[in-house]
Amino acid sequence: MNIYLAEKLKNLRFEKSVSQEKLAQYLNVSFQAVSKWETGNTFPDISLLPDIARFFGITVDDLLCVEKLDEKKLFQEYSAKTSDLHRCGKYEEVLALWQEAFKRMPNSIDVKEMLMSSYFDTDRKKYFNEFVELATEIYNSAAEGQAAPMYYKGQAIAQLARTYSERCDDELAQKWASRSVSIFNSKEIINSLIDKGERLVGDVAFCMYWFLEEMYYMATRVGNDNEIKLGYTYKQDCLITVANIFETVYRNDDMGFEEFQHLLSLHTGIAEFEVSHNNNETVIRDHLERAMECCMKSIAVKAHKLTHPMLYGWWGVLDTPSDKEINLRLMRKTLEKGAYDEYRDSEWFIALENKLSKCLL
Repeated sequence: MNIYLAEKLKNLRFEKSVSQEKLAQYLNVSFQAVSKWETGNTFPDISLLPDIARFFGITVDDLLCVEKLDEKKLFQEYSAKTSDLHRCGKYEEVLALWQEAFKRMPNSIDVKEMLMSSYFDTDRKKYFNEFVELATEIYNSAAEGQAAPMYYKGQAIAQLARTYSERCDDELAQKWASRSVSIFNSKEIINSLIDKGERLVGDVAFCMYWFLEEMYYMATRVGNDNEIKLGYTYKQDCLITVANIFETVYRNDDMGFEEFQHLLSLHTGIAEFEVSHNNNETVIRDHLERAMECCMKSIAVKAHKLTHPMLYGWWGVLDTPSDKEINLRLMRKTLEKGAYDEYRDSEWFIALENKLSKCLL
């Protein structure tokens, strides 16, 4: 019960012009009992609540002053609050907000998925137990939300498989991975086989955007995998290939902040491979200068739809996040690496550092 019940009962009686005695008679209790309820000294037995609510023509929730939530609207409000924070890398703040949302909407599958992903992004080692419990619950759930149920299951499978893999539990990682569906049988691919006209254009844009995202992550994983025996040339060529694909598909550098961030990572990765192996100064310079160009262009991105072939109508380009210097700070960390010490006196390297310093003032 809550302290508002006493005031609610009193107000309802006055609105209906009902005496304590009449209410007591209906409920088969003494009028003294009703009086104590209205002063807050005692509360009615829980079994009486439906009868009290029925007497006044309201619901039990109304009687108890339970807040009625428009969960769809509330979820969108939390999504808006967390979007910029997430893009700025403030994962702990994002997690705190989704934990708050979960307390308010404990049965919302949308909130559960966002909280699960927030545990994953923030620190999946620290929050391992919370993450696994929630991810397993989502996988076993038949609940529907703003996305298709299989989307939530897919997210749970992917994040569980990755988490167990990082913990070197390959058996569990493979177990979860085996529960997913083939990419060729995914909803998005099947839609692209059956849709026509504008719907097909939208399917193509959706698939291409996410294919490019996954291609980037695959290339960076190859670059960081020490068990690959094909040598640095293979790894560097993977980064070069994906960078070229990005720059071909996103014509004239018309892309979002995150895509510029991916290109920054690809070009600095190519330069670092070059420093540690062939050490061709021209190659190193070209890729570091291109990385710096990506930093500069990322600052000015405005929300818009794309018009590129294969990405036409894609709505995912958002304004640059409030922390516009994220990519510039990443570039600074790159230039501060000892691998570039032999180039610090070169005019081109000094020019890069000066440009970076001016932007970070």
